[in-house]
Amino acid sequence: MFKTRHVVPLAFALATAPAWAQAPLKTDGKWRGAISAGASIASGNTDSTSFNLGANAGRAREYDRLNFTLTALYGTKKENGSSSETANLLRLGGKYDRDITDRTFGFGSLDLEHDKLQELDMRGVAAAGVGRHLIKTEKTLFDVFTGLAYNHERFTTETRNSTELLLGEESNHMISDATSLNQRLALYPNLSDSGEYRIQFDAGITTSITKKIELKVTLSNRYMSNPQPGVKKSDTLLLTNIGYRFE
Repeated sequence: MFKTRHVVPLAFALATAPAWAQAPLKTDGKWRGAISAGASIASGNTDSTSFNLGANAGRAREYDRLNFTLTALYGTKKENGSSSETANLLRLGGKYDRDITDRTFGFGSLDLEHDKLQELDMRGVAAAGVGRHLIKTEKTLFDVFTGLAYNHERFTTETRNSTELLLGEESNHMISDATSLNQRLALYPNLSDSGEYRIQFDAGITTSITKKIELKVTLSNRYMSNPQPGVKKSDTLLLTNIGYRFE
C-alpha cells in the first residue's frame, strides 16, 4: 500500500535561552526566554502524530545565574484500528548558581519528571553542591560539578526514596556568531541502593537563520540501571524545531 509521511515543524521562541540552550548567557541581569513547539504527522499503514513543547527562561549577572526549563512530548499512533500512545513525557527544571570565587561556584537545583511509558508517575530530584569553571570566556563556559541529591520516584507499582551522589560536567560554546553548541552530562550513583545509578545526557545546537529566526536541534538521553520490569534502561529523545526569538 502506498504510504505518505508529512513532517510539520511548528516552533516559535521568545529569546535566547538558558545555559543549556545558547552559550553563554549575557551577564547583564536581563531575563531571556524561549518557547518552541514541533509536530510530526504520518499517514498510511500506520497513522501517527506527535507534538512537543519546550520552554526556558534565564538570567545571568556577573556573580550568579538562574535558569528554568520545560520539555513536553505527546504522541499517538493508530494501526489496524487500534490506537496507542507513543510518548507521554513532561520535564520541569530549575537551577541557581552563585559564584563563590571567580572560578568556584555553589548551586542548587530542582527537577521534576513524568514519563508514562517508563511507568513513572513522578520523579522529583533536589540537588545542591559546588562546581568549578575550568573555562570561562565570553564565548565558552566549561564547568565540572559535584554534590548530593535526594531522589523521590513514584512509579505505577512502587515508590522509591534515595540519596544520590552527583558528578557532572557542562559546557556552552559559541561556534560562530550564528551558531552555539551546548552539552551536559550528569551521573547519579545511588548511595541508598549500592550498585544502582542514573545517567543524564543533554546536547543541543542552535543556528540563527536570520536575526529573529533560528533552527534548534536537541538530543536527550536518560539511563536508569534499575527500571521497572519490562521497561528499557535507556530512553533517547531527538527534537528539531524552528523558532522566533528576541532579547
